[in-house]
Amino acid sequence: MIANTSPSPRWQTVFQVVGFDRVSFVSDVMAALPPEDHYHIAGVSFEADGIRATGRLTVQTSSEHALTQIDSRLRVVRGLVSVSQTTSPIE
Repeated sequence: MIANTSPSPRWQTVFQVVGFDRVSFVSDVMAALPPEDHYHIAGVSFEADGIRATGRLTVQTSSEHALTQIDSRLRVVRGLVSVSQTTSPIE
């Protein structure tokens, strides 16, 4: 039996993403995420109206560094207007 050495997630963070609606915006947002070494994607949802795209990306992690890295990589996506995050402990 192989033991799971990664710590269980301590935080759940919802990243709110707003940008200009364009072809491949969601793909570019997802491609900007670092390799999933220290976090788990718990949910993704996006809506677009032809002008603006809004999304929620929910991640679970025990690494503050992973949250900082995700935030900084999201901010360089072309057409991104804002990124905000709300973090809560996982009980």
